[in-house]
Amino acid sequence: MKRAEVLRFITKRQFGRRLASGGLVRVFPSVYRVAGAPETFRQKLEALTIWAGKGAVLSHRTAAALHAFSRFEEGTLEVTLTSQQRSPAGVTVHRTDAFLKEDLDEVDDLPVTSAARTLIDLSAATDQLTMRASLDEALRRKLTTLDDLRAALEKRKGRPGAPELLALTHEFDGGDGPTESELEAVMLELIDGSGLPRPRRQKRGHAGDQRVRVDFLFEEQGVILEGDGYEHHSGVKEFEAERERNNLLTASGFFVLHWTWRALHDRPMELLNQLLATLNSRRR
Repeated sequence: MKRAEVLRFITKRQFGRRLASGGLVRVFPSVYRVAGAPETFRQKLEALTIWAGKGAVLSHRTAAALHAFSRFEEGTLEVTLTSQQRSPAGVTVHRTDAFLKEDLDEVDDLPVTSAARTLIDLSAATDQLTMRASLDEALRRKLTTLDDLRAALEKRKGRPGAPELLALTHEFDGGDGPTESELEAVMLELIDGSGLPRPRRQKRGHAGDQRVRVDFLFEEQGVILEGDGYEHHSGVKEFEAERERNNLLTASGFFVLHWTWRALHDRPMELLNQLLATLNSRRR
């Protein structure tokens, strides 16, 4: 709590004694906690919002962690202020003239930038693979939409990182929507990091007289890449249907590769080499 609130219950002399004896611990300027209370990330965030005051919003990597973006772990302290307070030790302070209504959100009763604003803030200081994975995750979890993100970017054309993030929205909108599963997200991340051409995702088409959807399609080479999770085959009927589908795709001129969780974890480079060899052998 703030020093002024503590002094409502004890005198300044008592306050000084408790501070000197370790009964009170300073967390941020004028913000204290009672000694013995567990030190947690949540407690630090509460203390940070008390120090920052009205209008301050947890942002950037802190916001990404609160939104549970998988690439960002708890621990980093970042806040955006509309005031000119000096940054305390261990905290990165950003400043803005004002927040738009759509910039603001709450997570566990803490003020935090919205998912769209968080992606925009991160885009200037985060590598492209992390941004692509985070955008994919935000869309897949329905934390934002491409339309909302583009509208937010339109209002911030001059911000560092905005052009790169806008380019990513166009990429996702060009028939390559967000992945539908964590497995597909990991597969795409591996491909993007390898320098191989980017496949089309969730491509719909026909194999024989059946309408099918494939996870990834390298159109130029006619190579299909499927992700098989552990839940993929839940019974004999599903197993047979999948084999029939693969046969139809092969008969239609496609080459189908399957990647599993275990293979991605144990031998990712082997999978990439197989994919590269397949693509090279089928260049038209």
